[in-house]
Amino acid sequence: MSWKHPGSLTLLTLCVAACGSPAGNESLDARDSALETPATQQTPASVEEAPTVPVTGVTEPEPVAGHVPESGPIREPRTLVVPKHYATIQEAINAAEPGDTVYVAPGVYSEHVVLKSGIKLLGAGALITLWDGQGEPLSLIDFSGASDVEISGFTFRNVGTTTWCTMTNDLYRWCGGDWYAAAIFADGHEPETSARVTQNIFEGNDTGVLLYFHAVAEVRNNVFWKNGHALAFNHLQDTGSVDGNIFWGNAALGIGVQAGYVDIQRNIIAGSSVGLAHMWVQTGDIRCNVFFQNEQDAVETFDVPPRVVMGENGNVVLDPLFEDPDAGDFRLRAGSPLKHAKCFDHRMDDLGLTAEP
Repeated sequence: MSWKHPGSLTLLTLCVAACGSPAGNESLDARDSALETPATQQTPASVEEAPTVPVTGVTEPEPVAGHVPESGPIREPRTLVVPKHYATIQEAINAAEPGDTVYVAPGVYSEHVVLKSGIKLLGAGALITLWDGQGEPLSLIDFSGASDVEISGFTFRNVGTTTWCTMTNDLYRWCGGDWYAAAIFADGHEPETSARVTQNIFEGNDTGVLLYFHAVAEVRNNVFWKNGHALAFNHLQDTGSVDGNIFWGNAALGIGVQAGYVDIQRNIIAGSSVGLAHMWVQTGDIRCNVFFQNEQDAVETFDVPPRVVMGENGNVVLDPLFEDPDAGDFRLRAGSPLKHAKCFDHRMDDLGLTAEP
């Protein structure tokens, strides 16, 4: 499965989209009566015609009609489709209730949205559902104060920055998280802020994902490619999970953890000034990560025992032997040491590192 990226004409080969829509393979015949639809349905100006790509298995899900049994009203989850039923993503989010899915059809979008608790925000697939920040220093998705949300199936790109308080590789110099914009951002000063971020591509952003204070997230099976800072846990003071992601060519920083109990497992971290930076004594389970071609693989501040020692706990420095990672082709070559790596177990297929036949 391949995709020519609009603008950069970059070839990106990933099972993230080849495996189909995150929402499944439901029928295209959506029953409009299942939704409170606006009087007019118009494609927003920010949505361009989707690029022509040979993606199989990506289908628009069917909205689920509400059901009222005799015992009392029990509302079944609904699927709200953008732009078919709501002209913008934010309109669909505003209309959604906990348990609902907001499904975003293929296209190019440039909104800045705020999520609500209990909502699944699903794109049609990362290679064909593009969310472009257009260089503005504004977060694309803010889930501050929202809990139990899921974000999946998008490419997030081109989020800029104007702050003078740059997130350097020295985490001690970071300002608070609300100084920064990111493709996905959350301020965890509100209780129970949490999300699952999976099967997305983050490309060309100043910061891909920024989690501030008690913003808890499971970040799994994403590709962070050519960002300034890929993933930042800013003054976290809480837990998190980073599992099965590819971090490649993120100029300043792959992963930065400032005071967080973050489990970091089974990731490929390559081509950054600093692959993994840790500050303060809080530590999660850091194991089975592959580091390659970073200026510094791991940097730790303050006088604490080393948490990441290459050659221990499955953390190693080696070439994963991707086909052409600089061009975005992350299929494993035949001789890759990761094809049968016990430490990764079955996770390599989940990562999408093997090409479909």
